[in-house]
Amino acid sequence: MAKWEICREELPYVVNYTIHWSPWGLMDRWVINRLVPSEAGIFQLWTLKGKNLLPLTMELAYFGGLRNSLREVTDSIAPAGERMRKIIDGRECWFRFSISSVRKYLEDLKSWFSRGTYEEGEQEVYVREIEEFKKFPTPPPDIKLSFEEGDLRFSPLASGDSTQ
Repeated sequence: MAKWEICREELPYVVNYTIHWSPWGLMDRWVINRLVPSEAGIFQLWTLKGKNLLPLTMELAYFGGLRNSLREVTDSIAPAGERMRKIIDGRECWFRFSISSVRKYLEDLKSWFSRGTYEEGEQEVYVREIEEFKKFPTPPPDIKLSFEEGDLRFSPLASGDSTQ
């Protein structure tokens, strides 16, 4: 089993999904380009409020993979990421992801996360999430972070006020 993948176990009346989440990553171009694979999967975006992370959204990534989907969000000239940039609205943003090349798994999980429950015909669906509560490493000191280049949208110091 590869790390950070989605597993499915089908039993007579139950479908069990196990999601092995990646470490947490700060929404920064360097972190995404360096550490996120270009494979299909799911990712979640979370924002920092006080000392808590609050879920923003869970999205699927098919063609182009996770790296491309996350890069579109951080790239201010990419039209495909505009909707997500509006959702983030200048707040500090973190992501995590899991990989699966099976479209049905991804769609089942999207449905489960959006409703909290999901039944596939006569089968109940259960989801188990596994994470190690680690962070991806931050860029080395010689790498300019996105916010240092004038893009305050993804500043790790942002307080949620986009007028900084």
